[in-house]
Amino acid sequence: MKTIAQLMTFLALEQEGGGKNHQHSIRSLSIDSRQIQTGDCFIALQGERSHGLDFLERVLVKFAEQPALILMDQPPTVAQQMQLAQNPKIVWRVVEGLAKRLAELASWFYDQPSHHIKVIGITGTNGKTSTAFYTAQLLNGLGFSTALMGTLGNGLFKQGQIDALASTLNTTPDVVTVQRLLATFVAKGVDYVVMEVSSHALVLGRVLGVAFDAVALTQVTRDHLDFHGSIESYHQAKQTLFTDYPARIRIINANDSVGKAVITQLTVKEKLDSLWCYEIKNGATKDRKLTFDLRCDSLMLMPKGMTLSLTFLGLKEGGGENQDSVFVPLLGVFNAENIVCALSIILASHSKRNRGTCWKKLKLQLPKLQAVKGRMQPIALPSNCPTVIVDFAHSPDALQQVLLAAKQHIVPSTGGKLWVIFGCGGDRDQGKRPLMAEVAESFSDHVMVTSDNPRFEAIEQIMAQIMTGFKAPNDILVEPERAKAIQQVLALSGAEDVVLIAGKGHENYQEIKGIKNPFQDEKVVLHWMH
Repeated sequence: MKTIAQLMTFLALEQEGGGKNHQHSIRSLSIDSRQIQTGDCFIALQGERSHGLDFLERVLVKFAEQPALILMDQPPTVAQQMQLAQNPKIVWRVVEGLAKRLAELASWFYDQPSHHIKVIGITGTNGKTSTAFYTAQLLNGLGFSTALMGTLGNGLFKQGQIDALASTLNTTPDVVTVQRLLATFVAKGVDYVVMEVSSHALVLGRVLGVAFDAVALTQVTRDHLDFHGSIESYHQAKQTLFTDYPARIRIINANDSVGKAVITQLTVKEKLDSLWCYEIKNGATKDRKLTFDLRCDSLMLMPKGMTLSLTFLGLKEGGGENQDSVFVPLLGVFNAENIVCALSIILASHSKRNRGTCWKKLKLQLPKLQAVKGRMQPIALPSNCPTVIVDFAHSPDALQQVLLAAKQHIVPSTGGKLWVIFGCGGDRDQGKRPLMAEVAESFSDHVMVTSDNPRFEAIEQIMAQIMTGFKAPNDILVEPERAKAIQQVLALSGAEDVVLIAGKGHENYQEIKGIKNPFQDEKVVLHWMH
């Protein structure tokens, strides 16, 4: 903890007035008025829709009992000054450029936590949640205490206890929360923190002040153009994690176009010593001059999982190639990249001397891996029901990959068909809606269009934009109510069919006009079965 006086000194603020209040200790920093607690410092900033000072009354209720500090990026209004004047224990200051100073302030306040723990940052359009989940499972299996920060939640990772993670509004929390969580993990003796790093987080500076032990790239396609404006800007945002942030190891997917651009930039910046490349062997990369560190040479798909044939460089002391194969109980070709990325993260984080021993231990853990809930997740149903898979895919590329993966689980001799149920989120990239339709129509046999998370947008408008992408719209099933859509498809499909329910995955709500209504695809399926 730091005192108000120490905070004021760090920010070079004058300390006149306040007297003994300046010696009061501050428990934590917070930019969210809903999470403020007695003893915190409230940081009031301009947000997307409102300013932190708009919630001053709520904050002052929490600060009524003891001295407190409020930092703000703009002067309070006359009415707000009157509210503050009625609370003489409150010390408040306007800080010029406060938003830009948050990373430095938070890192200092929490004693540079990323310097006392191994932080792994994972970015990409697809695969970062699964890769983070597999990495955490494998690290746990090796005996390391691990924490997760990302889509699945924030907190200590325990296999089979994902629901115990604290839910999060954003893939990557705000810059203050990131430092606070890291400090909490340091205090709990955590060895590794596996963090998903979104493109929003990189542009908005949410991971500034974090010293990464390793950063990793899965694969980058199209997403979040409503925020970035162009695919070029989106790709550039992803690259900054590897070019602009401190990291001991940089793990790159050499099959990915953005990954290749990062490799070129690291070569120019003479950062090759920190580089680890992994790839899935194919014709596109056979002539690449850069040496790989881990490569998947071949992949054998089976009903219950896949076998990866792997080639390592420098796995054992003295160098040279090392080949091995391993079975992983996961579905979908794309999961091969996620597994190879996770293995790269763990092997690269170990010294060359210890990688051979580490690999022997990892081989024992890989057959025990579990799929991420809502990521190519099969739902247990009787044999007379269709095979039902729930997946979070909500971009054209992700949907295509999942459909291709699902089709591989249809036995050709049965004449089974592939059904897909999907929608698109409201208040998000509208350009991908017809693209999602094109993918669904091209890679499945039957399509049902329904709602996803419409948020503040009209469901009918979203679905109408989706429908423009179909070549044969009259062949498409349409049902705005997601539960009814799922039930209708299940009733129409046969035991030999595969039904993919895409878009929401693990989510247990449907957001409509600002309200998160309880809803889960898996529960709808199980209710239909019973």
